[in-house]
Order: sequence, then C-alpha cells, then structure tokens
Amino acid sequence: MPGQITISNFGRMRTTPVITVMRLGSARFLLLASLAILSPLATAQDNDEINPAAKSIARAARLPAYDVVSVRQNKSSGGDSSLDTTGDGVIIQDAPFREIVEFAYGIVSFDLIYGIPDPVGSAHFDIKAKIVNSDGERPGKLTDEDLQAMVIPLLADRFHLRIRVMPKVMTVYELVVATGGPKFKLDKPDHSSLTMSWGRDNTLNFKNTSLSTLSGVLSDSGLHGIVADHTGLKGAGDFSLHWSSDEAQEQGGPNVISIFTAIQEQLGLKLKPVRLPVDTLVIDHAEMPSAN
Repeated sequence: MPGQITISNFGRMRTTPVITVMRLGSARFLLLASLAILSPLATAQDNDEINPAAKSIARAARLPAYDVVSVRQNKSSGGDSSLDTTGDGVIIQDAPFREIVEFAYGIVSFDLIYGIPDPVGSAHFDIKAKIVNSDGERPGKLTDEDLQAMVIPLLADRFHLRIRVMPKVMTVYELVVATGGPKFKLDKPDHSSLTMSWGRDNTLNFKNTSLSTLSGVLSDSGLHGIVADHTGLKGAGDFSLHWSSDEAQEQGGPNVISIFTAIQEQLGLKLKPVRLPVDTLVIDHAEMPSAN
C-alpha cells in the first residue's frame, strides 16, 4: 500500500533532537555507566555517527535527573507518534517503547536494538518530563541532545530497563561526493523539512536540508542500514530523490532504479559500503512502567 509522511523541522537526524513520526499506509519511518557494559571494541570505534549510544551514555552520566515525570500507557495507539524536546524537558506521545529507546540513545536504525520483551515491547506510551526552574528558562545550558540523553535514567527508573552495548561488525554506507560533484546547491541554512511517499516508486523531497540530515533519513528509510556523511560539504539545499521499491526491483523492468543508482545520478553523490564495528543495544530486562 502506498503511504505518505510529511516531517517538518526535524533538526539533525544524527542526534535527532526533534522527531515526529507519522505512520500512514505502509510507511515506516522514523545509560548511565551502570546501565551498560562497553566492550573494548565498542569504545575503540570513536565515531559518533556510527556509534552514538556510547556518547549518549556518557552524556547522561553527567546530567541531572528530571524533576517531574509522568509516564502513561497510551491504549489508543492509532495515531501519530511524536518525540520532542521542549525548553525544559521532553514530550513523547503515542510512541512504541522501541522508538523511545532510539530517541534516548540517539539510534537511527531499527535494526540495532535487540531483545525488547512483551508486554512493554508491544505497548505505546505518553511521557512528559521536565526540570523545574523558577524563572521558566532552560536550566543551565542544556542542549536538545542533553534533554534526550536524560531519558536514559528515566527508562532505568520507571521501566527498570537494563541494557548492554555490544559491537557487531556490519556494513556501513559512507556518503561521498561522486565524480562531477553534487547536482544541487547548498546555499541555505539547515531548517529541514521533508515529504516522503511510498509505493512502487519511493520519493523523498527535501527542503533546506543538510547532507548529514540526508544521511540520517537514508539510514532510517532508504537502506535499512547506517549511512554516515563523509562528503565534507556544509550548508543545506533543496533536492529530491526517487527510486523503485524493493518489490518493483524484484519484479524488474526497464524503469526500475535502485537507490544506489538514484543517489549517484540524481544527486551527484555515492554510497560507499565499508565493514565496521557498530554498537547495538541488547535489552536484558524491561517491564511495564511503575506508577506515577
């Protein structure tokens, strides 16, 4: 079934400070040190794009806890999920537990989290968390990434989440500039908006978008694997990408185009596959949240 997603102002997908996921049709989108055991291989791979979990864990360890937290199961779970930062906290609505874990740890691919048990794995949740500050301003100099990482101890406290970070050697795609250079201009600030449509022909339309954001979207929606921006190009621009669905490619035909060919011919970029150790999250324990 065809579907369509529209996402506005979703920020930098690598750190995903703001994510709004709209599920229509068949479309899919989008630790404190004591909570994780990091192997030498995982810590040796110093690449935040590929292994953001370690950075989020370290960040959470030096941050305060949320003062006010509300966690409720959303039993309607028929609308759109949203995971947003605010001036002093986060608001999560109708989100599956997996998406909340991705949000907290900065994970951009569904394929990097293992072992979420039921019933929590099949439930949706609404979460509101904030830091109390009498003057109404964001306390200190907390960034969006800080506010996301502060969800990590919240998950440990309310969902009794126990998690390990384990490396797995897998294919990562480096986004690089093809011969002849990019076929669009990067002359705008990065205030990304994106329209995605799915059917026999998949389409992404980007506005004011950086190549790091493009990499994040491709990780989550195009390749089902991690894409890291290695173009070295700064700024943002407008561009579109069209390629054939997996089903259309299996059926074949003269008008079928792969995402690899589309990226090179339409954008003047190229995906270079490399094998690297990537941090995956292994969930040892998670349960339905304790009462507010």
